[in-house]
Amino acid sequence: MKVAIVGGGFTGLAAAYTLTKKGHEVAVFEKSSKLGGLAAGFQQKNWDWPLECTYHHCFTNDQSILKLINELGLEKKLIIKRPITANLYGDTTYQLDSPFSLFQFPLLPFSDKVRTAVLLGFLKINPFWQPLENITAEHLLTSIGGKRAYQILWEPLLIGKFGNFASKIQAAWFWARIQKRTPRLVYIEGGFQTLIDALAKQSGKILLNKKIESLKELSGFDKILLTNPQPSTIPHLWAQTLILETKKPILKDVYWLNVTDRSFPFLAAVAHTNFMPSKQYGGHHLTYFGNYLPDGHKYLSMNKEALLKEFLPFIKRLNPNLKSEILNLKSYLFTAPHAQPVHELHYSSRAPKLETNIPNVYLANMDSIYPWDRGTNYAVELGKKAAEKIMNS
Repeated sequence: MKVAIVGGGFTGLAAAYTLTKKGHEVAVFEKSSKLGGLAAGFQQKNWDWPLECTYHHCFTNDQSILKLINELGLEKKLIIKRPITANLYGDTTYQLDSPFSLFQFPLLPFSDKVRTAVLLGFLKINPFWQPLENITAEHLLTSIGGKRAYQILWEPLLIGKFGNFASKIQAAWFWARIQKRTPRLVYIEGGFQTLIDALAKQSGKILLNKKIESLKELSGFDKILLTNPQPSTIPHLWAQTLILETKKPILKDVYWLNVTDRSFPFLAAVAHTNFMPSKQYGGHHLTYFGNYLPDGHKYLSMNKEALLKEFLPFIKRLNPNLKSEILNLKSYLFTAPHAQPVHELHYSSRAPKLETNIPNVYLANMDSIYPWDRGTNYAVELGKKAAEKIMNS
């Protein structure tokens, strides 16, 4: 069977790998010059490893991608660490990545800490997400955790990520975020490019810089799998990351910093080299400043110099000692459309199905991943599921 796959992200590559293993003839069409989709990376001359354009890691329970890594013989390249996750309140950073740190958090009274612990425990042990599609995350969080904890812990992050959609996000999306989170995180030597390269070698024919404008271009194939964004009633946000390369770290010790102050122009600061060794990047330190943005946002039309000028006063607040360092740093800017589907109420009834109304054409993209949030693990899982569907239909 000849199968065409449109899109060379992890969904397309996982599907191509699965089909190729079963002896099918596969061609992957990728419109850009590199594979990997949102996990694609870039590399400077003095770096030993490439870096993802948007921050990436896996959780220790991401079984689909970890199984794939094992199948490809890359398990010895896995790196598992427990980096620090924290929240910024005003100009003070509080570690918030364990029950102990929650009960040490000074901005909530003890009763609200207990309610928050009950909320998180409930979401961890409850396997049933479907009923949570019928209520908003705000309703769930305030009902169990309390309004005060919601306003301090959760509301700023929901608004920071989803903006005007924050009050419409379904509770099932939040359930998935808590279900999958693990204290220890997983990375791979050489970054996700290591996995992309290994997959590409076993995924049939790869055609880069090949944009498919019409299905007619693929008329010679028996089956077609579309993994790229398609017209949909589901709202989407852009992902944007400004990456700074500095001689000294911007964040001290913390890997992932959630910014709760919505006067800040970015949602999160992610210090990659507080997770992975800086020696792999020429001894320099790499920090992401990330946002999810709606269509038309002013940041989407800015170049990296303009965006850095906008961010710089706030970056200095994170570490006032870096004043002279920040003025002489390298920066990299990456922007991607359709990076975050907005999970509103009853999302699963709106999400696209694998089989389309066109015979022998299948659809498996980020909109199909639910209740889970975007991520390489679910992209791999979806790609394998799509391949099985194609082979069995």
